[in-house]
Amino acid sequence: MSGARASDPSLSEITAPAAARLEGIDFARAIAFLGMMMVNFHIYIHNADSDPAWATQLASLFSGRAAATFVFIAGIGTALLTARWRRTRDAADRKLARMSLLKRGIFLFIVGVSFRAQWPYDILHFYGVYLALAALVFTLNVRWLVVLAMLTALGFVVLYLGLPPLLDVDYWENPRFNNPGAAIRDIFFTGHHPVFPWFAYFLTGMAVGRIDLHKASNHWKLLIGGVGLIALAKAIKFAALDLNFIKAVPVEEYGYALPYIADLFGSSAYPPTPIYVMFGLGVGFIVLSLSLMICASETRRKFVKPVIYAGQMALTLYLGHVFIGVTGIEWFLPRESESIFWLYAIVIAFFIASVIFATIWRRYHKRGPVEWAMRRLVD
Repeated sequence: MSGARASDPSLSEITAPAAARLEGIDFARAIAFLGMMMVNFHIYIHNADSDPAWATQLASLFSGRAAATFVFIAGIGTALLTARWRRTRDAADRKLARMSLLKRGIFLFIVGVSFRAQWPYDILHFYGVYLALAALVFTLNVRWLVVLAMLTALGFVVLYLGLPPLLDVDYWENPRFNNPGAAIRDIFFTGHHPVFPWFAYFLTGMAVGRIDLHKASNHWKLLIGGVGLIALAKAIKFAALDLNFIKAVPVEEYGYALPYIADLFGSSAYPPTPIYVMFGLGVGFIVLSLSLMICASETRRKFVKPVIYAGQMALTLYLGHVFIGVTGIEWFLPRESESIFWLYAIVIAFFIASVIFATIWRRYHKRGPVEWAMRRLVD
């Protein structure tokens, strides 16, 4: 029985052995992890006045996009986890898939909430909520997953405009988790990766995970689609803000300041507008497509195997980059030595160390330590 499960491609690509995996997805997850390190370490390593503009601008490009790619890839993993039910349409398989998602969600939510004391920017408890919500919607077809993703992205706009006057809840309040009401606001609206709109990335990943990602033609479609999404988002932003089309809307008559509404056409992570979601999905599509192209060749796949191993241990490495990386920066990096080049050096060094650790670990174990613990507890 265990041998059959090990080769079943419906297993989660987060925890399954390599034989059951699309390794391009693992490579993409490793790249997303690299970008998340750039963003998270940048919180503690400040720019110097003498830093060149190109270096600071390059680092800022990762803000929000790396985490969005991480969540998008997680949605693809959920599609793989539930593939057995889509093949059999058996009620027992549907129940098994739903319980697996719920148990994984509970595990990650508990780990993430516990982790918040060390890392207030945690994504794992949000990830747990996404999985729990996915347990409710994984039976939908692709069209409805896409529609739900669009509604989730637009749902943030509704909350952004409606909650301040109705409930005196402001998006810009500091994320808190000190009581049930604050926790709900954090998870669904005011947190760093709230369900509205971040679950749209996850839902889109669930939809993309249902196409044949082995086909080269689909790799190109993802690449073109990603470029198209970014171009469309840039066009909408340009028309609204640079051409001042937004001034044609009499927002003041409805009690809103123009800058508050203008924020809805920005592409930064705060606030996470539909434009931002389009940018993030575009980047996710591009990263995934290029990763699949790289790993489509056996020769190239062997060359990047250590990076693939790191992607297979992303949960372990995510926790490690905070407990080891962020703590080390806080304790040992002299404040007078901070610059953007310190950021690049530390991120590259930590990524190389992560790849080496993952490669050595995988010689003796099929899964990373945290991945192994999750599988033992939930399966």
